[in-house]
Amino acid sequence: MKSLYISLLSILIINTAKGQLTKGNWLVGGNISFNSETNKSANSSQSSAYTVEINPTIGYFFTNKFATGVKSGIRLRGVKGTGTSVYSKYNNFNIGPFLRYYCLPIDNRINLLVEGLYQFGLEGDKNANTSKNNFSFSAGPVIYFNSSIGLEFIMSYSSYKFNGIEGRNSNIQIGIGIQAHLIK
Repeated sequence: MKSLYISLLSILIINTAKGQLTKGNWLVGGNISFNSETNKSANSSQSSAYTVEINPTIGYFFTNKFATGVKSGIRLRGVKGTGTSVYSKYNNFNIGPFLRYYCLPIDNRINLLVEGLYQFGLEGDKNANTSKNNFSFSAGPVIYFNSSIGLEFIMSYSSYKFNGIEGRNSNIQIGIGIQAHLIK
């Protein structure tokens, strides 16, 4: 009798896990990340910066394992230039579409995701804002607690350009997020 219960429970877990990444389901959640960077210019000046970012996400699975949707970003950034000990603070808001693919079979409790993202944003301090364009590529494992909730560990490479300013900025971020997969 005990083995019958274990068999039924195993079948139930496997069948509910299949609902995570299937066509017609919704993806809702987000992630939080922290980034620290040092920039050196050609004239030997150096600056350091930190970034704390929250990225809410909503998406739709248009086919099995593929989701598309909108991701926004709210970022607080502090920058410290050469010879200063005080960080100048900047706020940032981004929004744009993403495309996400899950690489492993649908019924895996651990999966691997890859994501491409384009965002338009505004960054500035309390006095002025500058618009920018951001391209990002992310990848990492997802661990599912059940058929609906997944914990993501993401590494991202981003390249962004401020409109009207020459050059591009790039960074690498590590983040953690949680996503809920809502069944249709």
